[in-house]
Amino acid sequence: MEENFENKQYEIKIFQIDRSHYEFRNLGLAENHRIINYVVNEHRKKVENTKDLNVEIYPTEIDDVGFYVYLYNETEKDSYWKSFIPKELSQNLDFRILQLSFVLFASIDQNIYAIVGGGGSRVIIRYQNHRFGLDFFEYITDLNEDVISIEVRGISGKLTKRADIFKDGLKLIDVLNFTNIPSKINLILKKEIKDTLFDFIDFGERSTVLEISSYFNIKHKIEFESLTMLLKKINEVSQSDHKKSLTSFIEVKDKFLIENSYRNQLILILFENMMDRYSPAKSDYPKKLDIEFVHPSLIKEFYEAEEYVYKFKGDKNGYKFYDRKNLFLEGLKLIYEKLENVTLFEFTKIVSGLHLYGMRKNETLCHSVFLNHIVCEINVENRPIFQIDSRWYKVDDNFTDSINNICDQMLENNYLNGKVLYHLWDNYIENEDSYNRLYHLEENYWVFDKAISQNIELCDVMFEDDSNIYFIHVKDGFDAKIRDLSNQIQISANRFMNERNSGKTEFLSKVIDAYNHKAVNADNLIDKDDFIKNVFDQGKSFVFVMAFRSNLKKLNQIRGNVSKAESNIAKYSLIQCVREMNTLSYPIKLFEILKS
Repeated sequence: MEENFENKQYEIKIFQIDRSHYEFRNLGLAENHRIINYVVNEHRKKVENTKDLNVEIYPTEIDDVGFYVYLYNETEKDSYWKSFIPKELSQNLDFRILQLSFVLFASIDQNIYAIVGGGGSRVIIRYQNHRFGLDFFEYITDLNEDVISIEVRGISGKLTKRADIFKDGLKLIDVLNFTNIPSKINLILKKEIKDTLFDFIDFGERSTVLEISSYFNIKHKIEFESLTMLLKKINEVSQSDHKKSLTSFIEVKDKFLIENSYRNQLILILFENMMDRYSPAKSDYPKKLDIEFVHPSLIKEFYEAEEYVYKFKGDKNGYKFYDRKNLFLEGLKLIYEKLENVTLFEFTKIVSGLHLYGMRKNETLCHSVFLNHIVCEINVENRPIFQIDSRWYKVDDNFTDSINNICDQMLENNYLNGKVLYHLWDNYIENEDSYNRLYHLEENYWVFDKAISQNIELCDVMFEDDSNIYFIHVKDGFDAKIRDLSNQIQISANRFMNERNSGKTEFLSKVIDAYNHKAVNADNLIDKDDFIKNVFDQGKSFVFVMAFRSNLKKLNQIRGNVSKAESNIAKYSLIQCVREMNTLSYPIKLFEILKS
């Protein structure tokens, strides 16, 4: 070591490069050196460092680990002080802030790890394994650790992303639930792990916090020698076959399998459905796909958009739409009309280049490609495979039994008894709108279907009795649309309850305005001031209701027959909605509308 090496200690976050990333295919998967230099070169292109473009960096071998150092000083922006003081004070002065981008790559066997500093995270973010810390922890946990906090993303939507902090003594196994995917966990590193796997680190007698996310971070300062040993230990343990999963959903990371099997099968399903709907040989009764259509991450923004714009790759002009519920079919129709040769090959090219923008007042709230908006379950080799939030998941072997049992229990424990919705869904009722209108002019009922405030529905039907006010959301079908219903309920409940708790009435006031402006309600207008006072000043409880009807020909009723319903997306969306609403202390009830 050089004389100026001080053996300083630092708290280190360890990341991993995802060697299966599709951009690395032509580099040779055994070539860590080429992958590292590719990542570095892509960053140089991004920051327009043409001087060093294609200049390779080389490893230094230390204790069987190949270390690569990438360093770049980047002018990030002018200091905010320049815009604060008058120009006569700032002229001729350089207010530019220099940002250090530092990455220490570690090449061990077939793995590449990374430690970043300054803006170094921007060098690797596109290529990192975004679940590395969580994935590695599964090799060393018995799920009996004391948990401090956990951030989870519900598999039924990122809308449900939540951070919880727990009291002392609560174990990790107590807070995991199979419909959630942990995104970050803080816990106490167990003594037996410190004394065995990490015995080369002097932890002292104090407890040590471990933070796992896209990175693995022991919150304890170590020197470079211990870092080297830690990297080797992580690499060694990762070769084990023994893992304890943190979720029933296992993300599929094999890009070749995704693109050549799962994605191709999804595209084939979409192609056949498009032909079934829009081709000259179209069916009078096209198959309804069990698909939900929503932005993969910005769900709230997607729901709050006022207009939606489809654009094909390379086109300047787009196609505007305003009804969120018809976006999937409108997209399929646009693709069909765009096709010159109606073949699966041409369809694949066009559908892969179709983008969707959610807009409000000329501002883009959300954007992604058409295919990433699709939430679905497909069957591959007789096993359910899910695309959710643009990622693909498989499930463990006991998933089906678990989800059936829990969903059945949820329905029984949270069922709304009584006849709040007493009309049967007769055969002549065409859709949800028609069913909701049955309650128009009924005493103590108000139909708020499509009465929108801030692009959010309060509910479809509101009902009031002596002690409760029910905000009822209605959906025709027990399929992927339940996920949409779950999102609607949570967004609406959150907006309403936040305003109620803060003493505001803007949301409800605008809902009433929208209701009164609808021509179909002219015979039952609402006095806004009296109505708002009635809702908030009577001391009644608020209950949010998820109401649905089975649209399955062979299954008239879901309750009591959950195992016979095919849509796992519907089941876990129902489960997750109830759990999230209960966590937020928003009363939730379930109700099944029966057929005639």
